[in-house]
Amino acid sequence: MPIDLPILNYAFAVNQLGGNEVLLRKTLGKFVSEFEETSAEVTDLIDNNDLKAAKMKVHTVKGISGNLGLQALFDCTSKFDAELRSGEYSQETLQQFTLLVSQTCLEIKQMENAEDSEYQFREPTLPPEKSKIDLIKRLKKSEFIDDQKLMSLISGLGLLENDAKNLLQLIEDLQYHQAIELIEQNT
Repeated sequence: MPIDLPILNYAFAVNQLGGNEVLLRKTLGKFVSEFEETSAEVTDLIDNNDLKAAKMKVHTVKGISGNLGLQALFDCTSKFDAELRSGEYSQETLQQFTLLVSQTCLEIKQMENAEDSEYQFREPTLPPEKSKIDLIKRLKKSEFIDDQKLMSLISGLGLLENDAKNLLQLIEDLQYHQAIELIEQNT
């Protein structure tokens, strides 16, 4: 069973979440933490002749992977789900499922690592006080701030690197009140 579909259809996934790339990154991260061990769990369930529970796990992965644009995994889990429903599955499908869960999680992790390296704090374009005022004003309005501008504003605050990373995480998590508190306490 060759893999001829993309692991992630990014455009589809972003569209599913209304264009919110931050939410997509968080959702994909949660996918990895919740489903990285699923293939081992499914294998154990099958080894213990609990096809009903194995089918439930595969069916869950199928639904989530379909909604997140994880196309290769969705295609495989659709076939695997049908096989388990019929009571007859093939070892080849189980192996493909195991491989695709692993490849999907690996690709998501690599994407997260690449994004982390993109979040380089930049030379500030505003003096610290103006960066502070502008960022707080935008956070109070729950205004969207593109990544480049956000990194420039955070850099302009003159925070320690750890505080800057914490602030970025709060903003990405839409915890604006806590972000404002951190800015006010540390600038």
